[in-house]
Formats: sequence, C-alpha cells, structure tokens
Amino acid sequence: MGAGSVGAVDPPAAKPPIEVRTDKERCVVREFQPNSSDEDDVLSEYRNQRKAEQAVTKQLSNSRYPCALYWETETSVGSIHWNDLFEHLRVEYSPFLRAWKVVPAEDHFMFCSVYDFKQACRYAKSIQQHYEFKHLEIRSREGDIRKIVDHRFLRQSITESGVQFDP
Repeated sequence: MGAGSVGAVDPPAAKPPIEVRTDKERCVVREFQPNSSDEDDVLSEYRNQRKAEQAVTKQLSNSRYPCALYWETETSVGSIHWNDLFEHLRVEYSPFLRAWKVVPAEDHFMFCSVYDFKQACRYAKSIQQHYEFKHLEIRSREGDIRKIVDHRFLRQSITESGVQFDP
C-alpha cells in the first residue's frame, strides 16, 4: 500500500481461469496458462463435455477460480462462464471510513481503502487484471456508476467468430 492508505490486509492468492478442452476421446479441465501443454496443471479429465461442464460449474461456485474458458477449437474460445464472486469489482466511497474502497460486489473482502479517488481507481484496475474480475464499476461518492471497465476477454471479444488465440 502506498501513501494515503487507510489500512490493508494481504489479499487472497489469485487463481488463473479454468479452461475446458475437448477432443474426440476426452475432456480436459486445467488451469489456463498460455503457452503450456495440455498435460500441464490438469485438474480433472472426463469422457464427455457435459460431465466436465457440470464439474466446472461446481468448481467455480466452490473455489476462487474467476471463470472458465470453453474452447471450441485449438485457437478459438466458444464461451466463458464466470464465478459469481468475480462478476463485479467496485470502487465506492465509504462514509464510515471517509475513504474510497475497492471491494468485490458479492464478497465481504475489501482489497484496500485509500483517501485519493484516482489512487483507488489505479489499484482497482490492477486488481481487476490480477484477479480476472469481469467488470470494474467505478462509482461516484453518491453511489452512481460513473464508468464500467470490462475484462480484457470481453473487450477483445474472444468468443466472437474469427477471434483466435495464437497456439
């Protein structure tokens, strides 16, 4: 925490997204790490995609994984499913603290509280990127949404036709 911080605790460890890759024989669930092989960090393996989807849905709701990427081809994501806890991160004013705080909308954890609005926004953007939050809501002192910053996966429209990752 920098100058002007009200208080802080160590944040929980960040986890990468989960990815689900399906081929003719199996469906592999693993942590998403660009440029790693299919055998790295395998969390589980299934014979069909429906079983994998059920397991991943359960895993998202019971863990700190931010989202799951369902691959359509080797280089194209078909869909993204988000963990509810990682849907919205907020910068909002706390009259009690008399400071700006950065908090997940669906959790009781506060990443930080600072006196300076711009500093809170910088921290929030960094936290959004590090923890893979879907949306960052920047609110006014009165609580109105001033700006929404979408996750890079949404800004780059990775699920739209023709958008591909480098293998």
